[in-house]
Parts: sequence; C-alpha cells; structure tokens
Amino acid sequence: MLLKATPCQALVAILLMTAPAMAAPHGDTNGDGKLDLAEFQALIQKQIMKADTNGDGRISLDEWKARTAGRKTKRDPAKVFRRLDRNGDGFLDASEIALLAKRRFHRLDANDDGFVTRQERHARKAAAMR
Repeated sequence: MLLKATPCQALVAILLMTAPAMAAPHGDTNGDGKLDLAEFQALIQKQIMKADTNGDGRISLDEWKARTAGRKTKRDPAKVFRRLDRNGDGFLDASEIALLAKRRFHRLDANDDGFVTRQERHARKAAAMR
C-alpha cells in the first residue's frame, strides 16, 4: 500500500534519511561520522597539495606562501614552512605532510579514542579563537 505524504512530511522524511550523511565530518570516507588517522591524513594531504601548482608532488616555499597569501595569520609563513620541512630540502613532501597531519590529529582527538569528531574539531577551533 502506497501512502501519500504531504510536502511537509516528505521534507521531514528526506531530512531524516540524509541527517547522518550531513553530520559526517568532511573527509569521512567510510561514513561512520568521525575521522580516523588515515582519513584525517588523507584530508590534510588533499588540502595542502592544492598548493602544488606545478604538479611535482611537493610544496615549495613559494607555493606555500601563495597558499597562505590573503589569510589572516599570526605566524610568518616562511618560519612555519621551515619548521614543517623536516628534512630541510626546501620542499614539503607527502611524508612531512603526513607527520603534520598526525600531530594535528592527536591534538584534536580530545578524548584519545583514536577518532576526531566534528565536535572535537569545532571545540578546538573555538578554543583557538579565544
């Protein structure tokens, strides 16, 4: 038997069906509503590698500066770059970005359960703005 729904009922049904997907944090590839370390590292890698304008698979200081241009930041982009460039070759590569992501992940994982939730990310962001 097919029931007819009012437009309001249909909207509620759609919202209920899509709520878990909408609540999932960006980068949640398995749909569990949280990020594990691998998902978080992949997300950070993807975000940072957008700066790789010449497509060589690594980020130069100039690419890093261009990435941060126009952003409100308290830190000198060149100093941050040098700190992240662990091997001192003048580029950020996948292993250095993975290490950055791992450190950031552990700072965000407030309850040390091995996952970062949207709430943990927002709480950290709010604390940083104080």
